[in-house]
Amino acid sequence: MSVSIFLVRAVVEAAERAGAKRADLRARIPFDWQRLEQPDTRVEFEEFAQVLSIAVGATGDAALGLHIAEHVPEGAIDLLAHLAAHAPTLREAVKMASRFAGLGMDGVLLVVREEDDAFVVRYAIPRSTPLGDRVLAEFMTAGLIRLARSFTGPTAVPRLASFEHERPSYHREYTRIFGNHLRFGQGVTSLTFDRETADKPQMHQHPELYDFLQAEAERRLDRMSTAAPPDTRLRQYLLATPPSRIPEISTAARDLGLSERSLRRRLAAAGTSYRDVVRSALEAAAGRMLQDPTRTIKDTAEGLGFSDAAAFHRAFKRWTGMTPGEYRRARSGH
Repeated sequence: MSVSIFLVRAVVEAAERAGAKRADLRARIPFDWQRLEQPDTRVEFEEFAQVLSIAVGATGDAALGLHIAEHVPEGAIDLLAHLAAHAPTLREAVKMASRFAGLGMDGVLLVVREEDDAFVVRYAIPRSTPLGDRVLAEFMTAGLIRLARSFTGPTAVPRLASFEHERPSYHREYTRIFGNHLRFGQGVTSLTFDRETADKPQMHQHPELYDFLQAEAERRLDRMSTAAPPDTRLRQYLLATPPSRIPEISTAARDLGLSERSLRRRLAAAGTSYRDVVRSALEAAAGRMLQDPTRTIKDTAEGLGFSDAAAFHRAFKRWTGMTPGEYRRARSGH
């Protein structure tokens, strides 16, 4: 999975605004900094997650993810931000953000649910470390609040904001941005708006400019060849899902905009199956978790949804030919 250099720039600029020195960031982050000047560059997601985490440490601002979304210039997010900002309604803006999310970051999925008079936007994001997951979720959700306020006014807040991570020490910042109706430690990260908010027309919408931006976004997406085969799209979706909450194929198909039958047929044509792609995604998630020195092997087993460490041990050895401990030692160089 890859990330646009525009998002890396946004993080670096936010860290500098928060007091970090570019020289300090350069020293801490093993990154080819010349790539910041190349607009078509993309970096690996793992690199971006590292930039995020180190930026938080360099600034001492635990709420940096929220603050990036609040203060980043619209142009810093490139075409995607302009396209969403010129949509006729918030509902259409979310649709465009979901359709063209790959321009900014592979593996991001926005799933919309209609519940009575509510408009619910659920996020699935690529996973890295607990810190990286939290900061990225803050950046994405606070960015949607900023977008919503451009449609409905500066005081707009969601009916409910739910987050997978536990309540942080700086939760008052959440209240300032999202309002009083907050839930932490939930099964999904989502924002719930009144349906009236989602469908309120934007007064400053320019139809011709919007059509032009949408055509350009489609051209760029085609050029990037991100019309990925179904097994790649499914794997990105699964990697953005907490490993302990991997859904049934019917749910995954619906979130990807397909019927279960269609997804099964496409996976079979690609020479794979839902079970095989799930196993591949869990193997990747396990390897990533094992590289986090703050997680024990038992923590990793629980995070992946295994009943105990022994069951995880057997599965991981079957996947990789190594035990979890052997894998961790090999990756750490010991």
